[in-house]
Amino acid sequence: MKKFISTILSASVILSLSTLSAFADSFLKGDINGDGKVSSADALLVQRHTVGLTKLNDVQQASADYNNDGKITNVDALLILRSTINLNVPMLYLPSEITINCGDRTTLNPKVINGSDKGLTYTYTFDGAVSDDGTGEPVLEVSYASGLVKGYHLGTDHVVVKASNGLTAECNVTVVNNKTEKIIHVGEHTLKSTKEIMIYNDCYSETYDFDNILGLVVHSTAEPGIKADQWYSMWNKGGTPACVHAFLDDEGVYQYLPFEQTAWHAGIPVNDTRIDFEICEPAGFEYDKNWNITKYNTEEQQKYFDKIWENATVYAAYLAYTYDFDTDQIISHYEAGQMGIGTKHNDPDHWFIFHNKTMDDFRNDVEQLLNEEIYETEETIIGSLE
Repeated sequence: MKKFISTILSASVILSLSTLSAFADSFLKGDINGDGKVSSADALLVQRHTVGLTKLNDVQQASADYNNDGKITNVDALLILRSTINLNVPMLYLPSEITINCGDRTTLNPKVINGSDKGLTYTYTFDGAVSDDGTGEPVLEVSYASGLVKGYHLGTDHVVVKASNGLTAECNVTVVNNKTEKIIHVGEHTLKSTKEIMIYNDCYSETYDFDNILGLVVHSTAEPGIKADQWYSMWNKGGTPACVHAFLDDEGVYQYLPFEQTAWHAGIPVNDTRIDFEICEPAGFEYDKNWNITKYNTEEQQKYFDKIWENATVYAAYLAYTYDFDTDQIISHYEAGQMGIGTKHNDPDHWFIFHNKTMDDFRNDVEQLLNEEIYETEETIIGSLE
């Protein structure tokens, strides 16, 4: 950084900040100070902007984004400086460093600078680095055709992209495992959604991405009193024979697997076509040896049930909206078994009946919620799971 700044300073003239007035609508790309030419002084202004020493106005920022990637960085300053010494040759650009969370996907978007990308195709290669998290699994999965990168396990891998015209670009992709949080809004309803990917659960490493998500399976846990946040420590380890996308209770929802990939929740073939979530059952009752509910006091449990019903229908509406499936494709585990596409279980229908609710009621409520405005806040990092 110091070497780069000194190079710009030695090649530039002292610039008066009073010259930073608004430009006309028509401007020369890279001409930040509006003097009609692109010089090292413009590169210096970009550098000062990136470190907070100068605030560029909107027109200047449009001119400063030399590689048209929607950001103003040291790369733009370097490209402007290169252009002043006749180094305006075509080049392929990728950010030098990318950080993504375990389970997240991002598409690499190489850009041709000082040239056209019309008709170009790209191939992607990566080193295949193995994570040092003890799993022996690769850090990344990369689609050679599309540049889709999946953050798989902790570590850093090196990706090279080559364009069909021979240009190349490289970047390091670092995968982290952060606990994140967002708020889901459906009409007047809000639902806190926390994401903690179970990277050590066998399901995370052994399942594959959906070809197409057709719908949703709704479960309940048959484990009275175990809340949504407790399942992470119980299931985030090798040898666990099941994993679901999310658990939901009266306080919110915890997502434990990426919704882009299949889970082990209701058997084949339904696992290959539908995402799912588990509703956590309250404490205060038992199951007999035949998995029938006993000692259940409906009146005492009504408050909890009303809240999880609200949260579950809100979450189902959000998922239907996000992954574009109809409410008639929302089924229970019991219904999956009756349809012959899943294992024979009774949940959550066996619990719903204590509160005079059915899956038809559930689907009807979700359908009504889909008429409301649905959106989410940006994910925020609330902790590291390394």
